[in-house]
Amino acid sequence: MVFSTKERDVQLKRLERLVSGIRTNKVELLDILTEIATYDSAEAEIESSISTLLGAEEEVNLYNPPTINRIAVYHSSNVLLYSYVLYAAVPSLFCKEILIRPSTKSLSTMVKLHDFLMRQVDIPSRLLPISQREFRAQVGQPDVVVFTGNYKNSLNVQKTYPQSLFLYFGAGINPFIIGQKANIEDASKRAVAARVYNSGQDCMCPNVYFVHENIKDRFLNTLIQDIEKLQIGERNIPGNVITPLFYDGLSKQAQDYLIQMKDRIVYGGKVDLSINFVEPTVVVSPLEKIGNVIEFFCPIFHVVTYRDEQEVVDWLHAPERVESTLGASVFGVPELVEKLRSTHIVSEDLSLYDIENGNHPFGGYGLQANYVCYQGSFISRPLLISKEVSIAFGSK
Repeated sequence: MVFSTKERDVQLKRLERLVSGIRTNKVELLDILTEIATYDSAEAEIESSISTLLGAEEEVNLYNPPTINRIAVYHSSNVLLYSYVLYAAVPSLFCKEILIRPSTKSLSTMVKLHDFLMRQVDIPSRLLPISQREFRAQVGQPDVVVFTGNYKNSLNVQKTYPQSLFLYFGAGINPFIIGQKANIEDASKRAVAARVYNSGQDCMCPNVYFVHENIKDRFLNTLIQDIEKLQIGERNIPGNVITPLFYDGLSKQAQDYLIQMKDRIVYGGKVDLSINFVEPTVVVSPLEKIGNVIEFFCPIFHVVTYRDEQEVVDWLHAPERVESTLGASVFGVPELVEKLRSTHIVSEDLSLYDIENGNHPFGGYGLQANYVCYQGSFISRPLLISKEVSIAFGSK
């Protein structure tokens, strides 16, 4: 079954009205989003959302997904508007009902956002702020389940939807690799912008910067100069990119890490637990002493020096890390691009934020970064809901 041409026209006009409503009521929307996000990242999120909504017709025409009855969404705790556009607004072109369970971490903001969106246009989505068990009982066996968050949790949830197309959107290490031929000024500018997006609270932020040892000093000097230009303050003020963190416990996690790495800190290092604040901090390690690379969710720059690019490839492709491969940003090492493309989505001389497009598949090739599961088969690849629905259920 597919929606008729008349129904599709109605749906497309609905998305047009949503774009108009977002633009007209942008100030109100920014007030909602900046409860969680910095003003600048909220503005960027709005622009990405509008761009994706405007590209929805072309996307759906390209992949031709059939009409499905229900999508169940375990919504992300950040980038709330953009996630809603990806998981609900665009899929409303081929799905009759979208049921959303908001993250408890951002519940009140998500309720406000959903109310705002429903006042702009009547998208067939319902927000269900209930427990996972209650949500599971209410959604039944939907055609599609979208899950964001922890990989191990995703596996447990997937088992309860054995008949559904299950799409997992996770996170990765997202390294920058900066070689001797890189434009250091440009690489540093993009390195900083990517790390401090929403003050570092985003799953696409890079968690490690591999820098060739021959350019280490030049890169660090440029990086620190760029960091010193960053504006610090409250998240709802334009231009403030370093702000108190929204999510509980992040500053304590950062403090514990920085205590362990105190001998490697070359800039910053201050943490204020009382306001959940971490100042921009640069940590430097040689590759052989890199230790664990964790998802910081705060503005910590871990610079790791290397001698040979193959060392970096081998480290990224080690068995304990290859399942966490999502994206990689390569600067000045063109020969690495093809070596990494089988496991990562690769941006060359750009960051992942520069290349991400909400109407195109995105992600890596590690199960902990993202996967699709259908009829018992797990596959990791860049994901887009319309494309996966078409693959699983047949194009219309």
